[in-house]
Amino acid sequence: MKNIIRILALLLTMLCIITAFAACSAENGGADNDKNNGSATKVEYYVNYKGTKIELDKKADSVLSALGEAKNKASLGDCGGFGLQTRYTYDNLVIYTVKNDSGETIDQISLASDLVETPKGICVGDTADDVIKAYGAPTVKNDTKIEYENGSLILKFGIESGEVKSINFIRITAK
Repeated sequence: MKNIIRILALLLTMLCIITAFAACSAENGGADNDKNNGSATKVEYYVNYKGTKIELDKKADSVLSALGEAKNKASLGDCGGFGLQTRYTYDNLVIYTVKNDSGETIDQISLASDLVETPKGICVGDTADDVIKAYGAPTVKNDTKIEYENGSLILKFGIESGEVKSINFIRITAK
């Protein structure tokens, strides 16, 4: 069972890296942002982990201090001119930050197991129907993802065979 969890965590980490690079290079605006049907106002763009609230687009210093040393910390280089991106890997989640002259900010949160859930109780392994029941009508829905978007913040559920395989809270930085 531990090997399965490790493999799943590795796959989710790889997915998170790809998503993080996409988030860094994406522009705020365009047709997808106009799809906000009001349901995204119900979405909360944070997660509680070990008693610490980790919230997108907030300063990272107190969060990183509260969580303690990460299992792995990796510098990913410049994030599309917005600052230095760093990945912090903990037991059940991955946090991406961007650091620039104004400080280090939470840029992305990726849940890596069913041991961490969203504020509405959704975790890896739940069904796509569970997501819709908890969050309402999504901004984007297809066979591989369900997304809730509010301005520059996205909550993305990766879906495979009707089941949640990944959960990513993403901040899109405007150019």
